[in-house]
This record gives sequence, C-alpha cells and structure tokens, in this order.
Amino acid sequence: MINQLKFGEADTRVRRPVWPVRVVKTWGKVENVENLLKPGSLQIAYTEYEYTTLKNDGEGEEAAVLLDFGQEIHGAARLLAYLIFGERYADVQLTFGESAAEALSTVGVKNATNDHTPRDMRVLVPAYSDQEIGETGFRFVYLRLLSPNTTLLLKTLGATVIYRDLPYLGSFSCNDEQLNRIYDVCAYTCHLSMQKKLWDGIKRDRLVWVGDMHPEMLTIRTVFGCCGAMEEAIRFARESTPLPRYMSDMPAYSMWWLILVHDWYVYSGDEAFLAEHKPYALALMRQLAAQIVDDGSDAIESKFLDWSTNNLPCRIDGVRALLAWSMGAAAVLADLYGDGEAAALCRQKQAALKACTYDHRGAKPSAAIMSMAGVADSKAMADFLREDGAKGFSTFMSYYMLKAVAKESVTDALGLLRTYYGAMLDVGATTFFEDFNMDWVSKPVIRIDELPREGVSDVHGDNGAYCYEGFRHSLCHGWSSAPAAFLAEEVLGVHIADVGCRVIELAPCLGDLEWAKGTFPTPHGVLSVRCERTADGVAVEWDAPDGVTVTLKN
Repeated sequence: MINQLKFGEADTRVRRPVWPVRVVKTWGKVENVENLLKPGSLQIAYTEYEYTTLKNDGEGEEAAVLLDFGQEIHGAARLLAYLIFGERYADVQLTFGESAAEALSTVGVKNATNDHTPRDMRVLVPAYSDQEIGETGFRFVYLRLLSPNTTLLLKTLGATVIYRDLPYLGSFSCNDEQLNRIYDVCAYTCHLSMQKKLWDGIKRDRLVWVGDMHPEMLTIRTVFGCCGAMEEAIRFARESTPLPRYMSDMPAYSMWWLILVHDWYVYSGDEAFLAEHKPYALALMRQLAAQIVDDGSDAIESKFLDWSTNNLPCRIDGVRALLAWSMGAAAVLADLYGDGEAAALCRQKQAALKACTYDHRGAKPSAAIMSMAGVADSKAMADFLREDGAKGFSTFMSYYMLKAVAKESVTDALGLLRTYYGAMLDVGATTFFEDFNMDWVSKPVIRIDELPREGVSDVHGDNGAYCYEGFRHSLCHGWSSAPAAFLAEEVLGVHIADVGCRVIELAPCLGDLEWAKGTFPTPHGVLSVRCERTADGVAVEWDAPDGVTVTLKN
C-alpha cells in the first residue's frame, strides 16, 4: 500500500503543460508542423487525426524541427508519439536551448555542455508513448529524427513547466514602459530560480550559492514576501557548511551569509528564524573577526568578490569592504543575541577596517561594495561608476552599483539601468543573464530568438567569459534580478525602518519619471504606494496594512 512507502520531502512545486508558440524552422521532410502549436489532450488515442509527420527516406537531410516557447521556462519536454513506421522505435535527438542557436548546438560546440542538467540527448520513442524528458531551463526545443527509413507521427512536442506556485505580491509601474518590463522580467527571473532550493541558475548553477543569494533575497522580499524560500536556503547553507569551513569554500560567501541573516530578520521579524542560527552565527562572526588585524589588514587568504575581479588586485579592497559590511551586520546580530562581548568585538573590527584607505583600482564591483559598506567617499564612487556609462557593469553586482550611483543621482541610476538591462531585452531576453557586457552589443549581433547567420556574432554562443563562455553561459540567473528591489527602494522610496517592517519610511525619488506606483509585501500585508510629480514637488499616497506605520521623509 502507498502509506507503507518511506517518503522523502514532498515536492510542492506545480507542474503545468504548455505548448510552443512558434515554429522557428524545419529541416527535411516535415508535414503539418503547425499541429505542434495546437493545445490538445495529453492522452494518446488509439486513432489520432491531427499529428505532425517527420520522415527519413534516405533522400535529403534528416527531418527536424526547432520550436520556440516564447519565453524562458523551467521544466521538461513533453513528447507524445502516435505511430512509427519503418522501425519499432524512433531514435531522436532532443536538444534544449536558452537561445535558438544553443538548441542547434550539440555538446562541445561553442562550449555547449550538459553540465548540471542534460540539455542534449538521444531518446528512444515508442509508438503510443507519452514521455517527459529532462528538467532544465530553456526556451527552445530542437528534435531531429535519427532513424533511417523511419516515419514518426508526433502528436505533441510541448513542455511541462515546473515552478513554485507563488503570488506576485510586489509590483511596479511608471510612465516608462522599459522600466516596467525590467521590473517584471527581474521578478520572473527570480521566480524561476526558486525551485527545490534557491538556485542561482536553472540550466547551469543549480546550486545554493550564498553570495549570489543576497540579490535574490532582495527580489524575494520585494516581490514574493515571506514565502519560505529564503529560510530554506539560509538553513541549507548553514547545515551543509560545518565551521570552520567557509561556505562554498569562500570566506566572502560566509560574510554574505551573516548579511543575509541580518537583512532577512530585519525584513521578516521572525524570532524563530533568528534564534535558529544563533550558535552558528556567533561562532562564524568570531571566526571572521579573528582574521582582522587591529590596523585593518586581514589574514584571509582566499578573496573572491565576483568573476570580473577574480585573481586581480582590485578584488582585495572589495572583499575587505565586504568584510567591514559583514562585521556591521554581525554586531547588530550579536546585540540581538544578547552577546555584548561579540558585539563589541565586531564593532572594534569594523572600525579598524573602516579606518583603512580603499582603492577600487578601476573595478566597478569593488567601488560598489565600498560604497555599500561606507568605507569610501560615496560621491567619488558614484562618479567612477558613471564613467563610460554601463561599461564594466555586471548582473551580479548591478543592484549595488545602482544603489551607489543613486546616492548622488537617481536619474543617472535609472539611465544606467535602462542602458544595461534594456540591452538584454533588446537581444530577446525574457529572463536576465548570468552576466552581460556592453561590448557584446557594440556591433550587430544575432538575438537569442534568431537563427545563426554567417559573419554575424551570436550574442549567446560567441560571448561569455571565465566559467561561462559560449553556450555554457546561463541566460536565467537569479542574481541578476535585484533591480526590482532597486526600483522599489529608490523610486517608490520603500525603506524598512523597524524590524519586521513595523515602520516603513517612504523617501520616493522619481528621477526623470512623471509618476510611479507599486506594491511591497510586508509580513503584515501588502503596502501600496503612488508617487506623482506636481508643480510643488512629488505627491505621495499610500495604503498600509494594519501593523505597519508609514512615515514620509521630506
């Protein structure tokens, strides 16, 4: 009986069927391909009347079809086969792609891989069969019939979308449709990354990366609120990293963990969450503090800030600034835990770090973290971050870069956001990428929804860097989603002024916008805000749930 089985943790994600919206191209002998775009019953009948025929008869190229689902999804291909002639089973190649070009690329072509989750495979297809194949992030599916002298009658080549069924509680809209689109795509990018745990990428990097989680946390609290995903991810990171080991073997990621615990508690006000991490957090803050010398230098050997600064001297001051930020968060946590000795130690170490001189050495990620940590002049950091526009920006660090610029000019920050994230939308993005470099679009490129063309750079397959060259590059990465939080915080002006969002301070700044409105989920309910430019300044209206006091900063 079913109740005698020893079940593991239940998978609470939802599974929903979807159909492709466009046939990108067919090869060889393919008939009635438009049938693949028609939603229908996902049950094979003994006799089917509408199907697509793929036929290999030894003449011409093998039958194949490339389908577009219209936007990035996470899930599996759904293949329903009716009849097969010539062979008992049809041998097919099935390839997923986040871009059309990737779907046409087998493993090894322009660094196409099956890393983390298979996306290129051979499948045996019987008649009267219904198969779910794979589980990955994709927008395109390519199917090629490999069996010679074989005809395959295909009823469905759709997909099963797998996701957490969560309401979008946060929202943002304004008179600039491009910014509205950026917010929505940020929210969707993060949502897809909230799978079994909080993954950074749904195709590649299906891991819990703690540093990457901070921008994801910002999006989650801005859009989804207290939905359980953050608590699960923070707990998993702690349980899988016994001290004195550092998370992901990177001291900086353990620094981020302390900041995460602080920031999530300030948002949620969850006392049980705070208490759960007390022994580990106190031990970790002491471990990190022991690495800081009284003159503000440190004995931390491994310093990783982000890929663009990896193994470069510019990373050193960036990581040291992050350490100062984490010591500030740790001191507050120690106070909350009632450990005055640990709080005093962390404040002493933070003061020593802040007394040092910092140099970003031409790296925008380092400058952004220095500004966030308060260890460098904010105007100087903002001026540097505005040099050459969005060149040198990264998706991981975009929130911190925008926040640093906004200290001097929200208008300039919005301009950089439009330039950088708008460029991804311009090349067909429906989710935001693991990384993006403005140099990639300094020349004509093939969009992700276009077929490769001779002599034209493919924005996906011909770019990327470090560990994400070519098609290994993920086009849906949760860490790229935090501009949603930036828009809520800087344009709508939503600032958490007391633990658990008991007090929200509104300090809206429209920049070059005429109006903006939106919602922000709190643990007490959803806060609504509307801001509109008037002859006298900016008029602000809000509707707060019970338990939330709103103050307006002039």
